[in-house]
Amino acid sequence: MKLNTVYLAENLEFLRKLNSEFIDLIYIDPPFYTGVDYKEFDDKWNSLEDYLHFMELRVKEMHRLLKSSGSFYCHSDANAVFDLKLLCDNIFHKKYFRREIIWNVGSVSGFKSQVKGWVRQHDTILYYTKSDIYTFNKQYIPYKKDYIKKMFRYKDEDGRIYRKRRGGKQYLDEKPGNAVGDVWNDIYSYQTRTRSKEYLGYPTQKPEKLLERIILSSSNEGELIADFFCGTGTTLAVANKLKRKWIGVDNNQKAIDLCKERLRLD
Repeated sequence: MKLNTVYLAENLEFLRKLNSEFIDLIYIDPPFYTGVDYKEFDDKWNSLEDYLHFMELRVKEMHRLLKSSGSFYCHSDANAVFDLKLLCDNIFHKKYFRREIIWNVGSVSGFKSQVKGWVRQHDTILYYTKSDIYTFNKQYIPYKKDYIKKMFRYKDEDGRIYRKRRGGKQYLDEKPGNAVGDVWNDIYSYQTRTRSKEYLGYPTQKPEKLLERIILSSSNEGELIADFFCGTGTTLAVANKLKRKWIGVDNNQKAIDLCKERLRLD
């Protein structure tokens, strides 16, 4: 198997051929059990049990492929996330469930606001590690320039900028912004902003900023990132920009073609 390559394949067959414990980070954006035929792929199932069996086989293999220090992110929504949580708890062990990330996708205008009841406005990302030893680089939303100018008004003898706090100094280079929590309100979905230059018109495509946050937080340069439902390759494109190695798999020819074009692969 070559790294920095996308593969047209059924992911279960592909996963079963790989050696164990060599991947640092896996992100997947699998079918959501929506009951929708997206034309590019079909998300219709005979039953919830069939869907969960499909996911269980694949998540077990992904768990096997992760290094003991690896991390796993599974993207979902309200259709099956509570069932997926129980499934992943069983595979990863509940104690290694780290966080439920709520991604506020932005304006509800891109969704069916005429439906009776609360309009969908978020996805859920389940975050697990394989052990207690794992990579996590805290992420920050940078302070605005006006705020820095107003609050960080002092420099020490080495030129480092700081503000005064009870008990000492708080340096800007040690706390460059507000720490990102588990509710992400600052990244917009393509369903609410379809004019983005990176949008390729592929259903369920996710924005690069979303994957940038995940990859920066849970991996370091040179490590290996994998996406086994890679679609048009957002995970792979971001991993490449951030100087990570990567593997992508999808069973849709159009997605693979778009992915190769995006990554400038032969």
